[in-house]
Amino acid sequence: MPHKKGGYFYCRYTYECPYTDAEGQRHVDNNNHAAMYSTAPLQDHIKLNKWYKDTFLPKAQAHIEKNYYGNVDRNGKGFTYDRFQSNFIKIISLNWTENPPTHDTGPLKGEIYGKKI
Repeated sequence: MPHKKGGYFYCRYTYECPYTDAEGQRHVDNNNHAAMYSTAPLQDHIKLNKWYKDTFLPKAQAHIEKNYYGNVDRNGKGFTYDRFQSNFIKIISLNWTENPPTHDTGPLKGEIYGKKI
C-alpha cells in the first residue's frame, strides 16, 4: 500500500507529574493535557518515530517546563513537583493524519486542536 504525501504528524498527550503535598503524601497530577503537530512530508511510521524523538519531545519538554512548571511552582500550598522526565508524558494519540483534529465548539471552532511546532 503506497504512503500518502503531505498531511501532519500529530501527538496528543497528558503530562502526569508526581508531587509531594505539604503533609509528605505522594500524588500524581494528571490534569495537563496538550497536543502538538507539524506538517509531514509523507505518511511513514519511521518518519513519525523520528519526528516524535527529534521534534516533538524537545518541544514538549520546553512547553512543559515553561507553562506547566511555571504554574505549579507558584501553587502556594507547599506542593513539591518532581522535575521533568519524558516518561511522565503519556501519549493519547501519536499518528499521521491528513487533517488534524479541530475544535468543534466555542471561539476556536474549526481551529486545529494543539500547537504547531
